[in-house]
Amino acid sequence: MMTVMSESEDDLNAEEDSSLIQGANSREGNNDKISGKAWGRVKNIVTRSQKYPKSVFFILGTEFCERFSYYGMRAVLILYLTNWLGFSEDVGTAIFHSFVMLCYFSPIIGAILADGYIGRYKTILYVSLLYAVGNLVMAITAVPPPEWYGPALGLILIGLGTGGIKPNVSSFGADQFRADQEKERYTFFSAFYFAINLGSMLSIILTPILRADVKCYGNECYPLAFGIPAALMVIATIIFVAGGSLYKKMPPSGNLIGRVFKCIWSGLCGKLKNCRSSDTKEHWLYYADSSKFEPEFIKEVQILLKVLFMFVPTPIFWALSDQQGSRWTLQAEKLNGDLGALGTVKPDQMSAINPLMILVLIPIFEKFIYPWCERCKCLHRPLQRMSAGMILTVISFIMAGVLQMKIEDSLEPPLKEMESGISFYNTVHCEITIKTGDGLNFKIAPYQKSIYTVITAQENYVLNVTSCFPPLSKKVTLKPLEVNRMFVWSKDGKDVMLIKRQDLRSHPLEGKSKLSIFNGGALQNMQIVVVYNSHKGTISNQSGILFPSSEQKGEPFHPIYPGQYNLYWQESRDQNWTKHNSSFSIGQGAVYNLVIARNGTGTVLSLLTSVEVNTISMAWLIPQYFVVTVGEVLFSITGLAFAYSQAPITMKSVVQAAWLMTSAVGSLVVVVVAQSHFFTSQVLEFMFFAVLLTVATIMFIAMSCCYTYYYTSGHGNGFDDIEELIIEEKNEDIPLKHSNHPKHK
Repeated sequence: MMTVMSESEDDLNAEEDSSLIQGANSREGNNDKISGKAWGRVKNIVTRSQKYPKSVFFILGTEFCERFSYYGMRAVLILYLTNWLGFSEDVGTAIFHSFVMLCYFSPIIGAILADGYIGRYKTILYVSLLYAVGNLVMAITAVPPPEWYGPALGLILIGLGTGGIKPNVSSFGADQFRADQEKERYTFFSAFYFAINLGSMLSIILTPILRADVKCYGNECYPLAFGIPAALMVIATIIFVAGGSLYKKMPPSGNLIGRVFKCIWSGLCGKLKNCRSSDTKEHWLYYADSSKFEPEFIKEVQILLKVLFMFVPTPIFWALSDQQGSRWTLQAEKLNGDLGALGTVKPDQMSAINPLMILVLIPIFEKFIYPWCERCKCLHRPLQRMSAGMILTVISFIMAGVLQMKIEDSLEPPLKEMESGISFYNTVHCEITIKTGDGLNFKIAPYQKSIYTVITAQENYVLNVTSCFPPLSKKVTLKPLEVNRMFVWSKDGKDVMLIKRQDLRSHPLEGKSKLSIFNGGALQNMQIVVVYNSHKGTISNQSGILFPSSEQKGEPFHPIYPGQYNLYWQESRDQNWTKHNSSFSIGQGAVYNLVIARNGTGTVLSLLTSVEVNTISMAWLIPQYFVVTVGEVLFSITGLAFAYSQAPITMKSVVQAAWLMTSAVGSLVVVVVAQSHFFTSQVLEFMFFAVLLTVATIMFIAMSCCYTYYYTSGHGNGFDDIEELIIEEKNEDIPLKHSNHPKHK
């Protein structure tokens, strides 16, 4: 029996369909989160282990490893694209969201393949092999030199692999239970999503550490950061195959998604053929071929389309929400990750805040906020909560835009077309004075630098240097849009000379700084290594950052992580390393020049800063992550529960595919915006997305006011065929209850 309730008058009894919804805790891939009451049920899978089919433990192990693999790879992907492969932030964002789009489009293929042709077991097995190969390709092709075509192939294989697994694994697990094991199946889904959360959070925290703190080929260790997820996917496949003899393997039940599309196509064609006919029907779907589609099925498709119509504005929500892994990670790169007692957070670890907050917020919402809303008749209808989630996501992007504005205000303005930048470094033991041909005058103390100065680019720029050495006059060429450092030093202790080196005026990314060394004569012809001061054991060329004698005149800049460092030098390979008696501190996001000079008492180290450290703390990201996560709880969890409860029983898989497709379309929107290069500032882009979702929210609220709720009676388990006819009728107000069952993927 299906009843009808108006959004303006009545409410949805979601609990009546809870066994069908399977708890709709979230959509797969963004917030597959376990609900509050489910925490207490997770342990029941152990206490009731004798009642559980042994096969489900292989499925749980498979899911844990697969989610670890997916989220671990995805956590470092945007930095890999921009910092290792060298794509711009816009192109990297477009590639990232193209991959996400594939991950959420391919489940349709996986569902059709499993339901219509080879069954769930073979589908999961085959796509797992494809998935593992994709991960291995990502790990192998991450070795130098950086090339794009190997990672492109790997991402395509992973996107197809995860898409084949998404719609099938949880359903395959549910297939293992007997009809009288409804309670065991119930707790299985809780344990299933606990495995998802555990795998995703561990990987998001671990893989950035492997990327940054382990060195491979003298660089960040992307091969290891991708290799561990690849190993976990191989293990997932092995675990799944190991349980093969225990699985209950259901035969293909038929391609329902394909049949729905055929019914819609048949109805459209029939309507066009009869557009001038006087024989009118209740709905254009009833023009479908009655010999192929029974009236009950056509009615179900009609109801399904009404639910799917409510999905039209929702891709814009996902367009914003999914940028937590792309634009917001790139934003975190420009902030200071030193959180004091909490330690230093890497930019790609910030996305772990979302699943952590989800796990905290869901029980709070279910035990306190939702009951309060029901008592106050505030946000007690599902579409109202979804609207509130969209509004909060708009606010989170306004917050991101304000933070980005602060970041851009702290940056050095770029040079104009005919401008050049210059700084002077004094590496000698006495004060120097530099007078330029255009009247500038710099007095620089020993082992210090001048302020950075912007001048007009020109050839034959005159520099006059006076000091305790004989005067020096020199002409240099300063090209437009070029920034330079001018080092004043004495090679023989009798005369001074000028050396010009290019400068860096932008903040380094990935939570690192940049360091160059200028050896002013104190340690000539020696190898120098800069070593983190917590290093234990024998010093060697591999202990830290090596500066051979050819790299001690202001270039190149080497990437270096924040911390306290010591300096060692070695005259020849067969001699021991000598440690300097003072250490120096490196901050985050700065550019440093380490001047090594000699005075009357020995060797002097002077660390001079070209670009100051990032001044804005990464902690300022936490408020916007909190707001967007609350919005996600309100929108995603409620949205999938709403869609499942409103769709006919036989159409649950179609709703799942459509829900995943909204995320795919949202990622397509991000790709189009990123590749259009329409916005010159990231602030404007954030605000554009906020306005875009505002428009979509207004549209969604208007649609909600006109929506009529449907209620399906009965307590089916989500796997049975519908038996009753579907009718429409009015019903009294039914309060919204909250199912704690995890969703049926």
